[in-house]
Amino acid sequence: MNDFPNIQTRVANAEEIPEIAGHFSIFTVPVLILFADGKEMLREARFVHVEEFKLKVSKIYEGFYS
Repeated sequence: MNDFPNIQTRVANAEEIPEIAGHFSIFTVPVLILFADGKEMLREARFVHVEEFKLKVSKIYEGFYS
C-alpha cells in the first residue's frame, strides 16, 4: 500500500475480535476491504491476487485524489 500514501491501513484478527466478522459480514478469511468516506468501495476475499487488487485500488484512489 506504499503506492497509495493517503490510504491508512489497519489489521484486525477475527479470531481475536469475533464481533468484527459479524459487523462486516465476513464469512471467509482473508478479507481486504477498502473504505472511502465511510463507505465500502472494494472487497476481496479468500484468494486475493495482489496485482489485480492494486489495479482496482488505483482506479478508486485516482478518483479521489486526482
